[in-house]
Amino acid sequence: MRALALTFAVVGLLFIITPNGVLGRMDDVGNWIGSFHTAPQSDEKLWLALGFAYMTVITGIALVISMDVGRYRPFLLVLAAGKAASSLAAGAFFVFGDDVFIYLLNFLVDGSLVLIVLGCWVISAPLERRVAPT
Repeated sequence: MRALALTFAVVGLLFIITPNGVLGRMDDVGNWIGSFHTAPQSDEKLWLALGFAYMTVITGIALVISMDVGRYRPFLLVLAAGKAASSLAAGAFFVFGDDVFIYLLNFLVDGSLVLIVLGCWVISAPLERRVAPT
């Protein structure tokens, strides 16, 4: 979870510091692989702020889980839900919109993270402790 938290934090910082740079680099990777449309560049900052906020939240969730997996195990499902939403939205943009490589990459990476997080949820079952209501 700490490795995921670090990764989420770094990616979130890259998004906020150089959003068009991230898109440009991923366009380059897509061009090495095949023929994809160029990612749309934008000067809109609302979506950037929301994306950065999302990365901050999932970084925090992963850090909290890492502190006590047994106690915070249900948060794995929250993390999986966020990554599933991201993956499925990007997949839909790729299939029903433009075939932009970063959409496909986000679908695959976040979809893989859903499986990893759900796998952690399954194997951490013996660690879960019920917290008595206060």
